[in-house]
Amino acid sequence: MFAVCFRFQPGRMRATFGTFFQRTIPTTMKQRMRFLSLVILMGLPAFPAIAQEPPSPAGTDSTIREDAPSKTWTERKVVSVILSTVIPGSGQTYLGHMEKGAAFTIATIASALMAGLSENNIVGRNERLDELKVQYSAATSYIGTDTVWTKMVSTKDILDKDIKRRDLFVKVAIGLWVANMVDIILFSDDRGEKPFGLINTPRATFAIVPDPRNGLHASLTVRF
Repeated sequence: MFAVCFRFQPGRMRATFGTFFQRTIPTTMKQRMRFLSLVILMGLPAFPAIAQEPPSPAGTDSTIREDAPSKTWTERKVVSVILSTVIPGSGQTYLGHMEKGAAFTIATIASALMAGLSENNIVGRNERLDELKVQYSAATSYIGTDTVWTKMVSTKDILDKDIKRRDLFVKVAIGLWVANMVDIILFSDDRGEKPFGLINTPRATFAIVPDPRNGLHASLTVRF
């Protein structure tokens, strides 16, 4: 216990203060060691959780990082990325995601096909416009000129619709290709090599299995 007695006599206060410390703090080394041991024993009950202190977050994080498996690109992953770059969805199918791969492939091919058909129509409409321009220049009567002009306006309207349709399906195809690449790189794990083209009956089983060396390997099993 520590106490200071304040009085108006400065000399008296200093004498009392010095006398108190002389009586409280041990002077010899042995007494000091006993005093320090007593302070430690009195302070231990105030820290009951020291012995049960949880590990530091840094240690936990380092342990987790050491135990967590590192995501490395296998040969099948590289092959799947190359396949999806050429044909969207084929890489997903190669890794075992049949439904997702088929959806990407069908949607992308359909969009590209519609864009190609629209481009073909655009070429045809432009050729038709060139013919109508020649006819319009060669027309000698008002009726003939008006008829050709009406055809030119109608053809031009159809041509503008074909251009918009082509641009739309081109953007859709590009968007599907980009989504396919993001999916194959980030979200498609390898489910293992699985047979495709599988035909299973009670008597026979036919499957086509990818072979890294020979391309494809056909397997037929007949049960008697």
